[in-house]
Amino acid sequence: MGLINTLSAATSGLAAAEYGLNVTGQNIANLNTVGYARRTVDFVEVPPGSGGGVAVAQARAVRDALLEARIRQQFPAEEQQGAIATSLAIVESSLGTPGQSIDGALGALFHSFATLALDPTSSVSRDSVVLQGQQLARAFNSMAVSFADAQRSADGDIRSGVEQINSLATQIAALNTSIGNANGADAETLRDQLGVALKSLSGLADVTVLQRPDGGADVSIGTGRALVVGGNTYALGIGSAGISGFATVTSGGVDITSEIKRGAVGGLLEVRDTLVPGYQNRLDQLAFGVAQQVNALHTAGYTATGVSGQTFFTPLTTAAGAAAALAMDPTLAGNSALVAGSLTGASGDNQTAKAIANLADARVMTGGTASMSDVWSQLVYRVGSDSQTAQARQASGQQMVDQITKLLDQVSGVSLDEEAASMLKFQRAYQANAKLFMAADSMMTTLMAMVGVA
Repeated sequence: MGLINTLSAATSGLAAAEYGLNVTGQNIANLNTVGYARRTVDFVEVPPGSGGGVAVAQARAVRDALLEARIRQQFPAEEQQGAIATSLAIVESSLGTPGQSIDGALGALFHSFATLALDPTSSVSRDSVVLQGQQLARAFNSMAVSFADAQRSADGDIRSGVEQINSLATQIAALNTSIGNANGADAETLRDQLGVALKSLSGLADVTVLQRPDGGADVSIGTGRALVVGGNTYALGIGSAGISGFATVTSGGVDITSEIKRGAVGGLLEVRDTLVPGYQNRLDQLAFGVAQQVNALHTAGYTATGVSGQTFFTPLTTAAGAAAALAMDPTLAGNSALVAGSLTGASGDNQTAKAIANLADARVMTGGTASMSDVWSQLVYRVGSDSQTAQARQASGQQMVDQITKLLDQVSGVSLDEEAASMLKFQRAYQANAKLFMAADSMMTTLMAMVGVA
């Protein structure tokens, strides 16, 4: 029985070493596989009474649930700021370079009135005033379109984000079902895929993940709205927000748009519903102020034909939508003789032209504390500041995620040095067990020969 036990022990040792080599090879092969958790083999002793040797208990994936949860908690904030930074970079570029955007058009209009003041009877100067007024109106119109496009672009990305959330939820539910039906190595492979899907989902919106006893995961979104429970998916819907037609996010028919604060979708919602409308409001206030100030002075003056009360811009009743609606008075645009340069109507009087030209530096905005160019500069500064803040926060969030990921890699990641050591260990174990087997076999052969001789 001693030799038989030795043969049995050597056989089990050979099988265990071979299994360990296979697992090591699997780790090395998946060195660059996203989401792969390093496998380690757990061995158990086989009692001598049962033949002796060693048995493979399991090939276990090395995971750290706490670190994985920390990554899912930090990742949404990074993706939120990344979405904001990307969107605002486009908005920032639409503002143009200093002196080449609305600020340049404002300066050109007031300069044209200053030129008219030098020769109030000049028809060429009046033509220039009309041209610059039209260009300023178009500049405001174009900027309003750029802001509206930024909102529509964010809205389209929000719709796409909701579709991605639903797709990932369906994938997670299918993985839950497969994990529940799988065993051993197959279950661990599915759990690797589940981890990747959960991280991708957390990058889109702030979700809460609850681990299931079988290794799957239940997911909720917003303030506890079920998204995935076991193998069941509760898809998000897309509604319409009234006049704007922008997308709303619904769960079970309930509008949960305001509950999504983080993740890429949360960042896009902030751009669409808060940041860009704020920029648009500043632009509208500027356009409304320009129209009001210029019209007030222009209607009090006299044209080249001696007519007073002529508006320069089409009158605006409210600041809302002023940038998109700003336009030259069509009558004046068709007849530059209607440009007012005189305050008294007397030949050579240039007081109205000078007064409008002086608006370039006059503090007539925000309660008399800022000039028109100041208001534009403040808008440009706000967009740039918001963009830089989002970039800084994204970088900070990425550093935090990277640090946690490094900690997780120390636990779950594959190290070539460690796997090389394991490979050598299992190789030597295999060689030693092979020698033991050969020795026991030789002794058994000798013993049988002796028994046969006897």
